[in-house]
Amino acid sequence: MRSVLAGDREAFAVLVDRHKRGILNFIGASIRSAEDAQDLAQETFLRAYAHLGTYNPALGKFSTWLYHIARNVVRTALDKSTRRPQLQELGEEETLEQRLADLRPEADPEALALRSEEDAAVREALGHIPERMANVLRLRYYANMEYAEIATTTGLSLGNVKTLIHRGKLALAHRLRERDAALTRVVR
Repeated sequence: MRSVLAGDREAFAVLVDRHKRGILNFIGASIRSAEDAQDLAQETFLRAYAHLGTYNPALGKFSTWLYHIARNVVRTALDKSTRRPQLQELGEEETLEQRLADLRPEADPEALALRSEEDAAVREALGHIPERMANVLRLRYYANMEYAEIATTTGLSLGNVKTLIHRGKLALAHRLRERDAALTRVVR
C-alpha cells in the first residue's frame, strides 16, 4: 500500500490479488448470486482504488479499510434489493461449519450439491439476524479471520466480537430451526 500511496498505482493489482478471495467470500455470505457477489467484489476494489487518497495507514490496516468498503457496498446492494431470502435452520446437533460447502474436487457430487444448498440457506439466514452478529460471523467463517483481526476490522473489542459470534450462532440456529418447523407444517 505504501507503493500505491507513493504513486505506483499498478501496485494496487498486488493488493487485489492478495485480498480478492477474502472479499469475495465476505460479500458472498450476504449475496445469493455468485455473479452478483463477483460484481460487488469488483465494485469494492474500484471504490477502494477511486478513494485511495482517503486511506490513512495511521488509522488501521489496509484490509480493515477494504472490508469497511465491502460492507458498505453490500449494504447498498441489499438496500436496493427488495428480495427477502428464504431461510433454512441448523439442526439440533449441527454447526455453522457443517453447513458450509465442501468445495474440494474429490468431494462427492451429490454431497457437494447438498452442501451448496445448505451453504446458500446459511447465507440467506444470515440476512435475518442482527447485522452486527451477521457481519462478525461472515468475517469469521467466510473471510477466515481470527477473533483479534475481526476486532480490528470492525472496531469492536475482542470481548464484544466473542459475544457477537456466540450470540450470532445461537440466533442463526434459532432462525434455521424456525424455518425447518415452518417447512414441516407446510409438508403436513
